Amino acid sequence: MAIEAVWITVRGVVQGVGFRPFVYRIAVRCGLRGFVTNTPGSVAIHVEGSRAALARFRTLFREEMPPAARVTGISTRRVSPEGLDGFVIRESERGGIALSTIPPDIALCAACRKELSDPDDRRYRYPFINCTNCGPRFTIVRTLPYDRENTSMSAFALCSACRKEYGDPLNRRFHAEPNACPKCGPRLAFTNRAGRRERTADPIGRAADALLAGEIVAVRGLGGFHLAADATNDAVVRTLRERKHREEKPFAVMVADLKTARTVARVGAADEEILSLPSAPVLLLPARAGSPLARSVAPGLRHVGLFLPYTPLHRLLLGRVGRPLVMTSGNLTDEPIATGNGEALARLSGIADRFLLHDREIVQRSDDSVVRRVAGRVYPIRRARGYVPAPVVFGPASEKSRSVPAACVAGLGGELKSTFCILKEGHAYLSQHLGDLDQAPVRDFYAETFAFFRNFLEADLAAVCRDLHPAYFTTAFAETVPARRIVSLQHHKAHLYALLAESGFDGKAVGVSFDGTGYGEDGTIWGGEIFAVDGMEMTRAAALCPFPLQGGDSAVKEPWKSAAGLLCDTFGAAEAKAVAAGLFPEIDAERLGLVIDAIAKGVNVVATSSCGRLFDAVSALAGVCRKATYEGQAAMLLEGCAGRGAGIGAYGFKIRSLDGRLGIDWKDAVAGIVSDVRGGVAPPVVARRFHDTVAAMILRVAETVAEGTGARHVLLPGGVFQNVRLLDALLKGFRARKLTVLIHRQVPANDGGISLGQAYYAAQAIAGG
Repeated sequence: MAIEAVWITVRGVVQGVGFRPFVYRIAVRCGLRGFVTNTPGSVAIHVEGSRAALARFRTLFREEMPPAARVTGISTRRVSPEGLDGFVIRESERGGIALSTIPPDIALCAACRKELSDPDDRRYRYPFINCTNCGPRFTIVRTLPYDRENTSMSAFALCSACRKEYGDPLNRRFHAEPNACPKCGPRLAFTNRAGRRERTADPIGRAADALLAGEIVAVRGLGGFHLAADATNDAVVRTLRERKHREEKPFAVMVADLKTARTVARVGAADEEILSLPSAPVLLLPARAGSPLARSVAPGLRHVGLFLPYTPLHRLLLGRVGRPLVMTSGNLTDEPIATGNGEALARLSGIADRFLLHDREIVQRSDDSVVRRVAGRVYPIRRARGYVPAPVVFGPASEKSRSVPAACVAGLGGELKSTFCILKEGHAYLSQHLGDLDQAPVRDFYAETFAFFRNFLEADLAAVCRDLHPAYFTTAFAETVPARRIVSLQHHKAHLYALLAESGFDGKAVGVSFDGTGYGEDGTIWGGEIFAVDGMEMTRAAALCPFPLQGGDSAVKEPWKSAAGLLCDTFGAAEAKAVAAGLFPEIDAERLGLVIDAIAKGVNVVATSSCGRLFDAVSALAGVCRKATYEGQAAMLLEGCAGRGAGIGAYGFKIRSLDGRLGIDWKDAVAGIVSDVRGGVAPPVVARRFHDTVAAMILRVAETVAEGTGARHVLLPGGVFQNVRLLDALLKGFRARKLTVLIHRQVPANDGGISLGQAYYAAQAIAGG
């Protein structure tokens, strides 16, 4: 029988996810000889045997791959047989280990769930059960290589039974670094808000009793603390809001299983798949009529964020409580999530009544990830736990894609929803969601996390790329980063470059970059921009006609100010006062007049083409939201309101020449909205008509730009396209026009994704692209 040999290199998230024992098991089953080993950034496999055995190995390799593995590339080449005896797992190669990918944290797997509920298993009801297919990874890592002694599990010496599992390649806990059991692993404690530990053999039961009694419990989870509360108790949810200083922003809700999820939301088959992913993200779903959830969970919104228990601790707690729980970040609003026990007791004692603690240190803090479903697939909103630090997979090579340069560069992100991205040897590593950088603790978190990533990647940065805005934290931070060059990039172009990087597209396209605000190349505030894209070249081909915004960022919390700017431009200052007084009776008349006078005189006014502020303004005009307590609230409420509108056609608008480009003139739409509102047209109808109008604006202008440039693709990045009603309308509209749409699938369309675009641009600039 002829013996053949093959060398296989597998790249991606293939370390720390049980990949080597998986290869070992199928190789032994196939009767093959050889070895498998971890190499820097990949797994190398040498197998030799008969042609039939190798073919079977390839089949099993495809069919039985570990669920948490994320393969980004496989290369195979024939080699000469070495006459090896048996199949072995070799020690990892340590040279250049900095490129090895730390795997993300992985939700509890089916095998561990079964053991958790088996009274005869030695890990029955153990809240830290895990294996190579699940458990903490990134959040426990101190340094590389990813071995137990370099994680917070080094504090727990393995007992003889766990050590035997750890060393057995046929066991699914082979080299599972967080492996533990009740005899040798982490333990729970239950305390009051003063930190006094309660003597109990059942901390989870005591926490469940407290939750059912209407108390708020701080729970130490995987990437930080959650604040847990009974999601069916409106009074306790409102108390949580008051204590956390989070007036109306929606809370995420954890449910025990898919059956419970169906009682509170409309859950389809694709939704069930997303909820059950190893990343276990929070999924935004349409709320079900008659849901048992308290109205204060997501006030005024038609969607609720649901997720399943992703740790054994969460699973046991949900099982004992028997009802959905609010599980929101353990912090005061806008602060980083608490991670340490002492830190949590100090920071959260004014919010939580009780604390469910454990003694496994959280090294890397990480919030929960948030996604929506668009066209049957994941559409990221916040990328953190379960995804980070796995690299972004760049689009496949084709005649319309460009290779990613090997230059080591960093994109520093924006001011809101901040992330950074380090690109090294063609792999893009995005940080977890870090938060809004207007708070000093978040800035410290940003700097600490950037230092960790730079060190573990051994990043000798050729360049860093920052936003144009002179007042952003990251603009000044760039000066402190050891890099040979600083590059600046306009905000909305960064959005587009992020989508180009993710998709790999390198042809002609129309780039529609719509969001809240970004500093423009002309010194005005952009936010409704359409570009002609040709490879890496971008030309601003169209934009919303600018309108005056008084008070700058304060307009985000007072959408009626954005509306005042639209009214002034549409009707003139004198008539705008009368119109505004009739539409906004709850706003102090003197203050309203002062704002409109300031707009007319240009006092503390900036010109903006922001589509985000346009949505805010219409939300105020329609009576949906005139004062906002969190960023994006006015637009989110308008989207939810539109879902109930019957729709009677779009408002009018004009396309005109504007400084050598197309200008989308919204004045007719504003006049139509004012007429409808004055005429008593219901807000849902106004909201629906406005959504249809924005879709019509984008479709018409994008088609015009496409015809002029020969483009057949449309790019849709930017926070505005988190509005699924608008996005769905555009996907259908462009499909009817035979234009192919590219949207984000790996990084958020909002500002959480622009660091990828900045890094991609900087890498191309270094390479001369």
